[in-house]
Amino acid sequence: MNFGIIGAGSIAETMAYTIMNMSEVNLYAIASRSIDKAISYKEKYHMQAAYGSYEELAQDKNVDVIYIATPHSFHFEQAKLCLENGKHVLCEKAFTANAKQAEELIEMSERTGLFLGEAMWTRFMPLVYKLEEILENKTIGEVSSITANLNFPMMHKERLIKAELAGGALLDVGIYPLTMASIVMGDDIDYINATGILTEEGVDKIGQYTLVYKNGTLADLNAGMCSFGDGCAVIYGTKGRIVVEGVNCPECVKVYDGDSNLIEKWSKEEQISGYEYEVKACVADIKAGKTESERMTHGKTLKMMHVMDEIRKQMGVKFPFEL
Repeated sequence: MNFGIIGAGSIAETMAYTIMNMSEVNLYAIASRSIDKAISYKEKYHMQAAYGSYEELAQDKNVDVIYIATPHSFHFEQAKLCLENGKHVLCEKAFTANAKQAEELIEMSERTGLFLGEAMWTRFMPLVYKLEEILENKTIGEVSSITANLNFPMMHKERLIKAELAGGALLDVGIYPLTMASIVMGDDIDYINATGILTEEGVDKIGQYTLVYKNGTLADLNAGMCSFGDGCAVIYGTKGRIVVEGVNCPECVKVYDGDSNLIEKWSKEEQISGYEYEVKACVADIKAGKTESERMTHGKTLKMMHVMDEIRKQMGVKFPFEL
């Protein structure tokens, strides 16, 4: 199955390296606004084609699947372009800038029968499967709450500081604590309280999100792009707690009893980059004729976009193209 990549930034480079080292897929082509950059990627990762426009890649009949690795503001138009040209799509998170865009793309996918998936790699990690198993077995009893954070100093990155690029911490890193909360607590949210500190450009540089669920449980989440955090999640239960080190790419899962004794520890297995799990799942779903992933369904994507729309509304973040 031939993969094409839209965008030639650092995330695209990680995906190119990953696919190049996989046997299940073939890294076929890349498109960038800069043909020189595309050619450089083509040569570095041994691709067959390089394009200076996204339209050319979307129209290449040899390409089966296109991975979108551009800033959030471009995801909608580029995914739409790919679907219109009969291509399956794996789109980097955040899926789109808002729920309205996501709804239109999902409708196109389901109408055309083409696969459309959000590249939320966390959900496909082996350690996340293990975490779900631990929770299912009620090793720490009934879960009452979760705390999670992800923070990196990234104020120098243009795609994150510009409102017209759908910048801000929420869509880039805030989505990870929110995803971990979704994995652990589900999506039956009663209400959300969110606050944030905005930049002069009007995007969130740090945010605090509290999600209260209808079953009386709670998620206390934090994300930002102006400082470092430990990137951990802690899940609290009636018989103990679970610590997940690496909320976006779990490195280790530790289980403690009520006396803080370590009773189980699971570490990640050797991997290419961690992206390979979502790629394998994408390929399997396409071969099975599915339009969505069982692990990252259209419904889950849409619920997350609605949650982030509400958080942005409460923080006072609105992108120029939404006005």
